[in-house]
Amino acid sequence: MEDDRVRATETSIRMIEGIIDLGGEAGITELATHLSVAKSTVYKHLSTLESNGIVVKHDGRFRIGLRTLEFGGYAQRYDGVYDTARPQMRMMADETGELANLMFEENGRGVYIHTSRGEDAVDIDTQTGRRAYLHATGLGKAILATLDDDRVEEIIGATGLPAVTEHTITEPAALFDELAEIRASGVAYDREECVDGMACIARPLSTPGDRPAAISITGPVSRVTSDEAEQSIRTVLEQAGNVIELNLTG
Repeated sequence: MEDDRVRATETSIRMIEGIIDLGGEAGITELATHLSVAKSTVYKHLSTLESNGIVVKHDGRFRIGLRTLEFGGYAQRYDGVYDTARPQMRMMADETGELANLMFEENGRGVYIHTSRGEDAVDIDTQTGRRAYLHATGLGKAILATLDDDRVEEIIGATGLPAVTEHTITEPAALFDELAEIRASGVAYDREECVDGMACIARPLSTPGDRPAAISITGPVSRVTSDEAEQSIRTVLEQAGNVIELNLTG
């Protein structure tokens, strides 16, 4: 019976993930086909999820319910990093005109926790909750640099080093070489490794909890990687990071 309950929970989670995969909204037949699950099974699980506010039905189609924001809010806030970092991220976006991001590591993946947009920010997919490979982002590499080599090896073993773009690091030796540079300089870079045409400069955060975190500025390569822009962004990151860390320990 316990195994049946566990499998039922896993199936419900697959339903939620399937709706997201299908663009945030799906009908029963569409979801059944996508997941290779019987329509009756889809109906049962969606009915239960709907009764608990996890999904909502509109014109015969299901989408993620707003109640999930309640859960996400608790996940964001339990260690205080999100609330402490948010004002500084607004400052970072205003100072640079670009996209300011906050990421946490969880289960070997990077999770975007908050984004602030400057007046010139490019619209890319860094919405709250999106997961990313750590090795393919400046934020992720900044986080990896705070972990010991055994933990980095464990993450690589679990997720691999897939190429997100043609510029992504895909060899462990190259990744460890870069992590050594990040540990020495305190700054991580993503040069079109996650999104073609986009670059990122990131800084790890020293936090009191057990969730490694980092902040970054992201923008077009032409605006972020010039010597003058890079130095300005590094200064903004360092100032914001220092304020966040002081407020977390104060």
